[in-house]
Amino acid sequence: MSFDVLCYCYHVSHVLNLGRIPALLAARGARVRWFNAFPEASFPQPKSPGIDYAFDVPLEAVGAQEADLYLTPFVGQSAHFPKRARRVHFLVSLTSLDGVYDKGMFDHYDVIACAGRHHIDEFIALGRERRWSNKTLMPVGYPKLDGQRRQLAESGLIAPEVLTVVFAPTHAYYVNRGFSILNQYGEQLVASMLDDGIAVVFRPHMESWRDQDKPVVERIVARFQDHPRFTLDRSGNYFDTYARSHLMLTDISGTGFTYAFTFGRPALFFAPNAADEAGMRGIQFERRENIGLVVRSLDDVVPKLRLAQTHHAFLERQIADFSDWLLFSPGDSEQFFAEHVHQLLAPPGTMSNWPHLHHPA
Repeated sequence: MSFDVLCYCYHVSHVLNLGRIPALLAARGARVRWFNAFPEASFPQPKSPGIDYAFDVPLEAVGAQEADLYLTPFVGQSAHFPKRARRVHFLVSLTSLDGVYDKGMFDHYDVIACAGRHHIDEFIALGRERRWSNKTLMPVGYPKLDGQRRQLAESGLIAPEVLTVVFAPTHAYYVNRGFSILNQYGEQLVASMLDDGIAVVFRPHMESWRDQDKPVVERIVARFQDHPRFTLDRSGNYFDTYARSHLMLTDISGTGFTYAFTFGRPALFFAPNAADEAGMRGIQFERRENIGLVVRSLDDVVPKLRLAQTHHAFLERQIADFSDWLLFSPGDSEQFFAEHVHQLLAPPGTMSNWPHLHHPA
């Protein structure tokens, strides 16, 4: 069956969220165009035959196109969709919804490609609250994770002898500001790890270089850039630096779950504001200790990192068990989407095995 597919990636990291799906669709006879908001030199993976690529494309230009399917990990898009296309959103995080997304960020998509069973339950509840009409939840899995697991198996990369921690705080914005640790604690956390002999890979979110987080990011880099155990990672694809680490330190960021599930290594969540978590639901609040440890005090960060290093074998078994329980189609998410894409072209509500949300206004 021939059909037109338009993909759009606003950030370089979005490319990994689509993974091999565009290439698989092209191989099955679809016409695939892949638009990107960034320059061609920043594209983080080899380009695939059969796909028409375009770069430096503003979002506004997408709305002038036509397609049967529109695939994007762009969060919160509300305008400039291709004409007549069914809009499929690929999640940029394994986290649940509370404290991470604004409730209206998924209103304008027709299909949500869910990574795990937690997403199905949460989007059903959100759809009831938002009165969604004709929206489908597709149990896909997480292409980014599957791609990184393949890459790890082929890479041969290993962590060095000295304990190496990736510090990856989330980007703060109006929804998650109370849980982001970069501005208030970032510099102290880096200093305490370096003072204890721990090597630190600083990986701020790409948006943190462009907005209110920029001064603190630049201050951390300026202070520690000459330290022999400090490394800054601004790469489009963080895989190599993550593969050469032992642990991750983050806050509410979903990268903690992607890291743990990819490399089988623990993530520690620094969450000093326990009172702010009251009533919050989701794996980033309720299931953090399935993949690592929660740290509430600045003084406990280094001891907990050392504790996780000591008990890494136990934590790694726990991570594997949780991943197997939580995620759809592990290792096969891209193939699953390609094999079932024809169902997305059928009339809404005809995918009998997938949740279809329809709440009349």
